[in-house]
Amino acid sequence: MRSPDDRPPKAVSIRQATPADREALIDTLVRAFADDPMYTWLTHRGRHFDRRYRQLFGAYLDHLAFPHGQVWTTEDLKATALWAPPGCWELGLWQQLRFAPDWVQVLGLKNLWSRWRAVDHIQSRHPHTPHWYLMVIGADPDVQGQGRASALMKPVLEVADQMQVGAFLETPKASNIPIYERFGFRVTEEIRIKNGPTLWLMWRDPQAL
Repeated sequence: MRSPDDRPPKAVSIRQATPADREALIDTLVRAFADDPMYTWLTHRGRHFDRRYRQLFGAYLDHLAFPHGQVWTTEDLKATALWAPPGCWELGLWQQLRFAPDWVQVLGLKNLWSRWRAVDHIQSRHPHTPHWYLMVIGADPDVQGQGRASALMKPVLEVADQMQVGAFLETPKASNIPIYERFGFRVTEEIRIKNGPTLWLMWRDPQAL
């Protein structure tokens, strides 16, 4: 579910984002994932699509990323990466209940059951070995190809290597696979969603220091 760039990183200044950056990061994610097969399938293009798409990324930030303090961004807020530390990717009951109202509004009642089943199946294939989970990474189309996404991946992958734990992600674009392979990820499974996109699950073993 990501949109990295594939050029070597330049001198890009990055930092950890704060809730004050929320709206700007949502703007960036909406533009970065305008054609994403998985997210557009989840939200279903149609009436109120733009509002629901913004709400989707707002919910990711509010419920999955900011609570763990692992939202990384460039200084201009035009690229961002949302990570979950080891043991933090799976939502507990209370977190699921807090997420539920957003989930219903984003998916809509008509598609709620089919989309929920698909997401639940994807989560069931998530590795339980301790790892860092790259939930989302994307750059505004205006700045793609400038090494920003590469720079955003580097600090967390370095921490993963120091901890000697793996990293995990999913992507719905086959064109992203060779990009992630350059960072040490490899495809472990392919999931074909009924009447939906195909996802490739990718795992990265910790690198020797």
